[in-house]
Amino acid sequence: MTPTARLHRALPATASRDFNYVWLAATASSIALWTMLLGNAWVVYELSDSSAWVAVAVFASMFPFFLAPIGGLIADRFERRTLLLFSRAGALAGMTILFLIAAFGLLEVWIVVVGALGLGLVRSTETPADQALVANVVGKEAIANAVVLSTTTRLGARAVGPLIAGPLLETIGVEGAYGVAVAFGILATLFVVPVHTRSLGGVTDLREFATGLREGIRYVRNTGPVLAVFIIVVAHCVLTMSFDSMLPGFASHDLHLPTRGFTALSVAVGAGAFIGTLSLALLTRGNRGTLFLAMIIISGIGPIFLAMSNTLPAAATSAMIMGASQAVTMALAAVFLQEVVDDAVRGRVMSLYLMSAGGLMAFANLGYGAMADIWGAPILLLIPGIGFLAIVAATIATNPHLRRVYGTGTLVPAPAAAGA
Repeated sequence: MTPTARLHRALPATASRDFNYVWLAATASSIALWTMLLGNAWVVYELSDSSAWVAVAVFASMFPFFLAPIGGLIADRFERRTLLLFSRAGALAGMTILFLIAAFGLLEVWIVVVGALGLGLVRSTETPADQALVANVVGKEAIANAVVLSTTTRLGARAVGPLIAGPLLETIGVEGAYGVAVAFGILATLFVVPVHTRSLGGVTDLREFATGLREGIRYVRNTGPVLAVFIIVVAHCVLTMSFDSMLPGFASHDLHLPTRGFTALSVAVGAGAFIGTLSLALLTRGNRGTLFLAMIIISGIGPIFLAMSNTLPAAATSAMIMGASQAVTMALAAVFLQEVVDDAVRGRVMSLYLMSAGGLMAFANLGYGAMADIWGAPILLLIPGIGFLAIVAATIATNPHLRRVYGTGTLVPAPAAAGA
């Protein structure tokens, strides 16, 4: 068997030429995104010495996820590859503007916040289009592998971006990080160009926005197993994943290593995410449900360990555990949904998923960042972690849909759920 054949056997999604280009584009885009987020958080904390202002910048980046249903409707109306190309080009323009402002020494907190908001608005359309296109460029039998590989690179980029840009923050400054983001933004745009697949969803008229959105909401609400996954993902994102606004302050005040500690923690989270999701992509045996349950439990334990860490090695280890468990949890949740959602409503359903996860994380980060200036980050890592473990225990005891997922690793949608 040739090396290529072995690769396609281990990772069936890579047998699709178009998937490989979409995957490369998404990888470059994710590296650019995480590099920008690292640079934004660092420079805002440097300029303001406040976790609350970092929280505002993170909020500006994530708040547009609440507009994701509009992006999902657009992804189900227009040709997805073209939409993705224009979205990536728009993101590149925004990153370039911030890079030039930083290079001329004109950067201020409000400029970073406005820039983060603009890039977030672009991503609210880009992400649903990308997620829908991934499912269109591979056969149904390879969707799970395609989703996991996409998640692997998207979350693993959290290590690559800071690893490249972190040293530049200490030497050149934030313009070094922004320059790295621009370079990867160019690659993210160019890799979309060779994609041949063209696909459309089930929306024919954007003036029917309210109807289209209702159809997506109805599908989720009436499909019990899908709704159950949405609920556990919301709790997971709000209580265990909304720590970005607290990391600069935690590194500075609790570890006493402002730049090096912040960069190390960011890299550790990304490295854990990459290792976890890559292992998941290569997993050919075993019960996905048991793994899903184990990962959500560890996701609750990780922040508790980080809260009790007072040295960089301990904190980095905790951050790596958090990155791995959270990434595998989110990857499996996305796989469960992508395997069963009707393609006619896929863009809308996945955009509602994005809104439920990313949108609420925006508000959680805003709240945690503001409170961290008063109470410190450790207590705001500890209490939500404990709360999430209590919610997981409640789902085991009371939710039959999630018990089925935990037990079998499959998500069975209710019949006639779409209404679309």
